[in-house]
Amino acid sequence: MDWFQIDVMDGSFVPNFAFGADAIRAVCQAAKHPVYAHVMALNPQNHVEAFAQLGCNTFCFHLETTHNPFRLCQQIRAAGMKPAVALNPATGVEALGNLLDYVDAVTLMSVEPGFSGQSFLPFMYDKIASLRRMIGERPVLIEVDGGVDNEIARRCLSCGCDVVVGGYFTLFQKGKSIPACYQSFNEAIKEAAI
Repeated sequence: MDWFQIDVMDGSFVPNFAFGADAIRAVCQAAKHPVYAHVMALNPQNHVEAFAQLGCNTFCFHLETTHNPFRLCQQIRAAGMKPAVALNPATGVEALGNLLDYVDAVTLMSVEPGFSGQSFLPFMYDKIASLRRMIGERPVLIEVDGGVDNEIARRCLSCGCDVVVGGYFTLFQKGKSIPACYQSFNEAIKEAAI
């Protein structure tokens, strides 16, 4: 596990609500790994200071939610967090342009954001490979989030992603305990690294 990701949803940018300040604080206090806040909210600049004070290490905003991504990245760094940017499936990687010089990670949404349990969009494999070429030698991680099972995780890693978000299809399989699912997911990731 590289970090613990917590999804924050405002009910406006995405049609769902998830995790308020009390839950985020509890996660930050209990987590043994850095906390990656995936903020699916309009006006993300209004939340930066609060997330820093709650103890988050990375603040990931959606490119589609701001007209000032460079200023937002500077604000995130000034607050003591790492900036990351997420792209919805319909947003091409070319929209990132020079922003790659200002972020530590790019989260590629492989489903429409807002609800778990959606199927992985297969065109994402090409999108991962394209982004890997764009990043080149920059120290920017590629994270894939949504609809990922163990086999899809292996394929995403082989296309050039660095981090795969474990969720509905990897950690919460019916009839299996979360620790057993986690072990199976880790084994799939290790196999892809060989």
